[in-house]
Amino acid sequence: MNEHKFTNRLASETSPYLLQHKHNPVDWYPWGDEALAKARQEAKPIFLSVGYSACHWCHVMAHESFENEETARIMNEKFINIKVDREERSDVDAVYMKSVIALTGQGGWPMSVFLTPDCKPFFGGTYFPPEVKHNRPGFPQVLEQAHSLFVSGKDDLEMRIQNILEKLHTEESGSGAGEITAYAMIDEAVRVLEERFDAEEGGFGAGMKFPEPMYHTLLLRHWVRTGADESMRMLDKSLTKMAEGGLYDHLGGGFHRYSTDRFWRVPHFEKMLYDNALLARLYIDMAQATKQELYSTVPRGIFDFILREMTSPEGAFYAGQGADTEGEEGCFYLWEMKEFLDLLGPRHAKVMARHFGVTSAGNLRRKNVLHLNESMDSVAESEQIAIFEVDHIFRTAKETLLEAREKRGRPLTDTKIITGWNGLMITAFASGYMVLHGKNYLSAATHAAEFLWANMWADSGCLLRIHKEGESKINGCLEDYAYFLEGLITLYEASLDRVWIERANQIADKMVDEFYDEESAGFFMTGRSAEVLVARLKNAADEAIPSANAIATLSLLKLGQFTGNKQYIATAEKSVQAFRQNIEENPVAYSGLLAAADFMESLVTEAVFVGSREHPAFEDMQGALHQDYRPNKIVLWNENEESSILLPLAEGKSSVDGNPAVYLCERETCHPPIQTGKALANLLLPPPQIRLNIFDYDKQIKDAGKEEQDKFLGVMDQIFKHSGLK
Repeated sequence: MNEHKFTNRLASETSPYLLQHKHNPVDWYPWGDEALAKARQEAKPIFLSVGYSACHWCHVMAHESFENEETARIMNEKFINIKVDREERSDVDAVYMKSVIALTGQGGWPMSVFLTPDCKPFFGGTYFPPEVKHNRPGFPQVLEQAHSLFVSGKDDLEMRIQNILEKLHTEESGSGAGEITAYAMIDEAVRVLEERFDAEEGGFGAGMKFPEPMYHTLLLRHWVRTGADESMRMLDKSLTKMAEGGLYDHLGGGFHRYSTDRFWRVPHFEKMLYDNALLARLYIDMAQATKQELYSTVPRGIFDFILREMTSPEGAFYAGQGADTEGEEGCFYLWEMKEFLDLLGPRHAKVMARHFGVTSAGNLRRKNVLHLNESMDSVAESEQIAIFEVDHIFRTAKETLLEAREKRGRPLTDTKIITGWNGLMITAFASGYMVLHGKNYLSAATHAAEFLWANMWADSGCLLRIHKEGESKINGCLEDYAYFLEGLITLYEASLDRVWIERANQIADKMVDEFYDEESAGFFMTGRSAEVLVARLKNAADEAIPSANAIATLSLLKLGQFTGNKQYIATAEKSVQAFRQNIEENPVAYSGLLAAADFMESLVTEAVFVGSREHPAFEDMQGALHQDYRPNKIVLWNENEESSILLPLAEGKSSVDGNPAVYLCERETCHPPIQTGKALANLLLPPPQIRLNIFDYDKQIKDAGKEEQDKFLGVMDQIFKHSGLK
């Protein structure tokens, strides 16, 4: 017997987000011909609801409104209701998100937008409560207002639609006079970031904080070119605070989505694949730049999390994990003092509570989000415990806490596989292998790339976006091509297996054919063979993830250097130039394209390996090449004659006396072959010297003042006195 009162068309979908709504009383349709034809046939407006499975406020609105039978009655009577997973249909999401921003000045998810039967947007917003609250209209009132506007407000309706469409069709690129000056624009972007920088707590702004990996990557590029102390200061402060705060999962590894407060203490608890891929890469880059242990430890924690919880049996990576358990956000990650006492015993609980900042009052709903409150050195000194014993307590207690947490109700894992996001994680794992030397990282990157090639690169020669339950579907967007292309190139540099360059060439050729704008340059988000929407966007600015235009452009520049394909380089250079005016008006919004422009203007370091990869000197030289941060370099291996054909830079370079060597060209100077890691390290131009004492631990653990800390310790003493410790 069916225990559910309602079941709608979403029951036949594979998207976890759509399936979450299959028993709503709302007569939902997935986006497609059936729904759009019905809207035209019945001359009804469309209500389009867009979200994703890990979105907390999407769940809230679903519970408050879409599960409400009276609200559903209004929706079913007056609208054709379409539910879209933004992770599946990023093209639909992008077009209508831009519409909502044009209407209201801001966007977000859940996105609620009303369309005419021919899919033109005329009204909308994001989350609406079930009744008037916090200066937001109630959703039933919004439904009535939207329907009234469609039925009786024809003049106003046409004017609204026209205004929105004009903004959607605003030219995003075009040939402009003059050449972009990358270094000047990067300097200006850094100046803007300095103004926004929170000098006390890191990050940018004074309220909610996002990780902003593209900003930090641009700061790293600026530092390696200029040696600017302030760029490194901003990087270290921000990345240290992020790693020490509640944004990072100190037990299970991985980063949550963003911080709800200035101090990085209380996160929005969803974990997304793309965030963790980008942050793993960023911390690896900082490990190269600074040689500090923190920046190696964090990406290892991310990779452990991804391999343990976010990798499919076939080796591809899942999309994300939700924020909610037991009907509340973050329950899986929160701790009470009593739990520490029960699980660890009084003595160990005191050490770990001091380390993780756990108090009886808590910092979220009288529970605690774990964060690094005191270093182990500090705890050892104040508690008069030997440091080796504190380290033992930490390791065993962490295992105990993680084991206990695993017994709780877990957040939902969205097990769909998204090509573009997998590309980002392939890049991260391949980078991790080169810098952190984990051979399982190369294996993870290789297995994921093989899966995508076998399952997402269709027989027809196009890339698909989504894989779920054995089915691959939906034409790939630009981000799928661009991010996968970047992953293939990085995987080649890690493995030196030329098959990845051969495949990268195929992806690049199809990407240019499908997405490149021959008239104005730059890349459209959707391909020529994709469904036609009300607008075809380029979206060159960075958002939560880097601009696909930026990654496509930078990848073509690198691939052109590898293969000698001048057309790749020309296409990339025209694309950067196409957005020159946008970049000059707001350089910080285009940090990804500025990274590509930096690569264009820089002298690329070329390292060509020759000889047997099995020889110990080969690995030694690889280690020397990757020990420092050099974003504008390419690495290749002249394996045999076929390699020379595919990679012209390798031509004429051979081993010396049968031993491996590296042919290095840097700053327009090519050196004789080098045969040891030490010789290579000595020959490479050194990175800037870090002149700041940025790693003073007192700076890292400073909290909100001595009075607060004294109060904390006093409370702790009372707790442990009653527990029998004192």
